[in-house]
Amino acid sequence: MKKIILLSILVLSLIVTQAQKPYSQENLKNLSQEELDVYFNKALKLQKSGKTVTKVGAITVGVSVLAVLATSETLGMGALLFFIPAELGLGAVAVGVPMNITGKKRVERINTIKNTAYDGIKIDLKPCAQYNLATQNYQPGITLRIRF
Repeated sequence: MKKIILLSILVLSLIVTQAQKPYSQENLKNLSQEELDVYFNKALKLQKSGKTVTKVGAITVGVSVLAVLATSETLGMGALLFFIPAELGLGAVAVGVPMNITGKKRVERINTIKNTAYDGIKIDLKPCAQYNLATQNYQPGITLRIRF
């Protein structure tokens, strides 16, 4: 049983780190403005979804508690009927808050990259290797990349 739990934690941590990789600083710095806009829209959608799920969950919990208090004379059956929506509301809040926080952090990270993207002209020289069909081998070269 311990092996299964340890393996599931390892797999879950691997999935979480792979999910955060596209939103890392190194990856975002190398993207074009169009690609940054795509990532920004996804992060904004995640943030809005998190806010919505949190609000719906909080409202569900509030309504369930008020309904239990309103039916205080029949607490046995009334509390049981409103217990399930309250639990679902708490689950929605537990899912919505991390979604909102993650989306907010991603939006802030993308905004900082966008704000520093127009710092002027950037010139990068990077080594590369290109395949030459005539000689059937790779030839070293330099890639010149100019961003403005």
